[in-house]
Amino acid sequence: MALTELSMVLWFIFFGFSVIFGIIITRKAFTPDFERSQRDYYLGMAIFIMVHLIARILYFFYDFIYIEDEFFWDLGAIVGIGGIIFLLFAIERYIFTRSKFFFTILAIINVILLIVIPSEYKNIVQTIFIPVIGLFIPIIYFYIAYKGTGNIRKNSLLIAIGILIFLAGQTAHGRTFFEITDPIYLIASPLLMLLGGIIFFYGLVRSS
Repeated sequence: MALTELSMVLWFIFFGFSVIFGIIITRKAFTPDFERSQRDYYLGMAIFIMVHLIARILYFFYDFIYIEDEFFWDLGAIVGIGGIIFLLFAIERYIFTRSKFFFTILAIINVILLIVIPSEYKNIVQTIFIPVIGLFIPIIYFYIAYKGTGNIRKNSLLIAIGILIFLAGQTAHGRTFFEITDPIYLIASPLLMLLGGIIFFYGLVRSS
């Protein structure tokens, strides 16, 4: 099997897992004894998973169907950051309220810039915003693990490690570092995102 076909199979597996994860987390959000903030937290996670799935499908079009059509890459980036807004909102509302939604607002600014600025500057914007936004998420869960005990510590570590691996997969799919035909871009990216997503999901469903 050629690398391209293997990559397509891996992405289809990732899509399938994303749908399953999104449904399970949505059901968890409506646990009867959850408080409003808990429900919002898990709903934010579920929306992030499903919106991110849409973004990855748009990137799939860019990689394999409408090959290197910038429209699908740009739209995938906008939708992907849009999904992260829901993830950040969930974290800043329920997990780390002291940030006062600073990172959620930062992500919204990122989306607006991606919509309004010329294409040649979009990679620069991503290079500036994504590391700040992306690293905030695992750092918060590592902080919770450091402060917590027992299952809280274990679950927070799982979530943080899962997110870091997931981010490594996102980086492997970046055009800044790799060509579209590079094995890291084609194979390492979906594998890392799938592995990171599974670990993240496992930590998330274990927590309450």
